[in-house]
Amino acid sequence: MFKNLPTMLWVIGATVAVAAFSPAVGNVATSAPAVVQPPAVQPPAAKPATTPLPTPPPVTQPTTPSADAPVVIKAGTTKLGPTAVNAEGFTVYLSVLDSTDPPRSVCVSKKCLTAWKPVYVGKAGVVAGAGVDQAKLGKVVRPDGDVQATLGGWPLYLFIKDKAPGDVLGEGVKGTWHALDPAGKRADH
Repeated sequence: MFKNLPTMLWVIGATVAVAAFSPAVGNVATSAPAVVQPPAVQPPAAKPATTPLPTPPPVTQPTTPSADAPVVIKAGTTKLGPTAVNAEGFTVYLSVLDSTDPPRSVCVSKKCLTAWKPVYVGKAGVVAGAGVDQAKLGKVVRPDGDVQATLGGWPLYLFIKDKAPGDVLGEGVKGTWHALDPAGKRADH
């Protein structure tokens, strides 16, 4: 009996091994496995509605005047000293590329007009506010047919980056653009 012991142990071991591996090796799925669904996610509870605080409208530079209201050019004070400004207090600028005799505007390209807004004049015209002489004010017909205000013969512009009354961010841009004083000359700095 002990003589066949190694053979018997081998047969028993082989049988145990086959039995142990048969579920893993011989188990062939004939149908789709069951799909396990994750638990449903509940949306977060709605927050109570809050009423947002109203924001004040931004101060903007008018680009075209009302036909019924005149354009007002008056004296203001900026870090440059006495400066010509519009009725809302925004600095008005001249371009040294324009001319004064006769008044002529050369800012006509889309790029120029995007940064430098002409001070347009409607039917009511342009009038002097405090500190500006009416005789220094005038208007010029632009190459596009619109009418632009002048001071001291210079066509007037507003600079798009001036965000608050009294800003002078356009002063000296490209060595071409300068704020005007109330007499229609380049403002001192």
